[in-house]
Amino acid sequence: MFSRFIASIVIISSALLFTSGAMADNLAKDTWHQIDSANFQIITNGDPQAVRSLARDLERYRAVALSLLGAKDDGAKLTIYAAADRKSYAGLVGEDLSEMTNGLFDTTAEGSYALVNLDGRTGERQLEAREFLFHEYTHFLSYNGTTTHYPYWYSEGFAEFMSTMTFGPGDSYEIGAIPGERAMTLLYTSPMPLQQLLTATAYNTPDEEKGRVYASGWMLAHWIIMQSGKAEEFKGFIKDYNDGADPVKALVKNLGMSIEEIETEYNAQFQNGSFKMARGKVPASFKPVRPKMTALSEKRAVLELAQFVVKSGYNMESLEPLMKYADEEGLYSPKLMAVRADAATRIGDFDGAAHLLAQVAPSDRNNNWYRKAQAWLWLNRQINTFGEDRNKTMLKQARDQFVYLVNNQSDQAMHWYGLAITLEMLGYPKKQYTDMLEQAYLRAPREQHIAQWMAQELYNQKDADYFAEVAQPLMLEMTNEAEYNQMKMMLAELSPNKKAEAGSKAASKRAAAKDAEKGTAKGGAVISAP
Repeated sequence: MFSRFIASIVIISSALLFTSGAMADNLAKDTWHQIDSANFQIITNGDPQAVRSLARDLERYRAVALSLLGAKDDGAKLTIYAAADRKSYAGLVGEDLSEMTNGLFDTTAEGSYALVNLDGRTGERQLEAREFLFHEYTHFLSYNGTTTHYPYWYSEGFAEFMSTMTFGPGDSYEIGAIPGERAMTLLYTSPMPLQQLLTATAYNTPDEEKGRVYASGWMLAHWIIMQSGKAEEFKGFIKDYNDGADPVKALVKNLGMSIEEIETEYNAQFQNGSFKMARGKVPASFKPVRPKMTALSEKRAVLELAQFVVKSGYNMESLEPLMKYADEEGLYSPKLMAVRADAATRIGDFDGAAHLLAQVAPSDRNNNWYRKAQAWLWLNRQINTFGEDRNKTMLKQARDQFVYLVNNQSDQAMHWYGLAITLEMLGYPKKQYTDMLEQAYLRAPREQHIAQWMAQELYNQKDADYFAEVAQPLMLEMTNEAEYNQMKMMLAELSPNKKAEAGSKAASKRAAAKDAEKGTAKGGAVISAP
């Protein structure tokens, strides 16, 4: 049901394969801790003291990164799942992703989270884990709450650039070092040809070539930020890229250099083998933190694991053995029952989901987690029923649950999205359900299903400016060629008149309203040399 943007740390690995069921069983038996700081919640089965130290570094990194990016604090707290080793990581994401990645970042309509393998593969454990966490948090800062897209090479190359930040005495930091693993990639495979790099996407790049995109992207991003003197001009490239321009032509235009001249500079870095470093100070406003560490009970650990498996959808086959273990060990909790019901609903087992929710005591049914599971069960039952067979009473019950949820958890896009669908199915006026849809879109502009519906409604209304605002970034996410071509035709048909600088007044008002609601005015992930 849900699509998502995924940014990941790609590796080349010959990791052993594990059985999902066995890994889920082992994970449940591990000792898990929760590390809480001002802006992070880390769930880990690794060394809690080491992870606590990492949380302190993350808070320092966050302060510097916000300053470098020119972004304001929106108060969003990121949950990070920190797996102790490769086997634990594979248990959470499945065998395939565990072979390809050491970390993942995901932004969905239910919130954002990051996942890392603390053990890494080479070098010092602590340094590797820090780099993974900094890389994934860079993605969070770049993409959270925005529709701005960055080319694949820059998104990963910039995250790699930021990941090398280290801290020294007197609140100093240093940035610009070459990531060790990327250096090895460049030495063993050579930089990717520039035109190939500029047109690479996560979808058209074979898995075995993705490591080259990360390494070559880091090298090009490093030159742009640290040596080109064209960081400001590069922002024009990002704007043009988001407007659908050809990436090669847009880079040439904005940097004022031919592609041959850019490639000469790009390759010269590799030949020279030396990269400029920059130093700075952690902002004076930063206050060191003392993260709180809590050992999770086995019951709580199983719940956290189950919630992650269902929310992420990476390794759903591990849920059954995890639940079997919970049953055998008597680890029942009403919230766990709701998580199991949510999983059953997502795979279409509506009777099973209803049976599970019926086991939750009436005294627990006012909790938001129960209301959410119940509302989506009722709604999905009716989505899969047609015409006169639809149960209007059940739809009204779902509507009432979603109304309660949006009034009590207004930051959750999925509640607004569910309410919009329910109102449309009940025959409410278009204005009412599209208002709910817009609220969902403002909270999760990168959720493809929400954005596609929003774009269709705006197209139907012939709101050319707002349609372009939604459709342009959406097209950069779409992998279905037929859907992409249809959106392109719709965009060409409306062909909004773009004003010289300000854009439409309506779009400006919406942007201002969104910033006021979220309390932020985010900058882009493009920086000048510190």
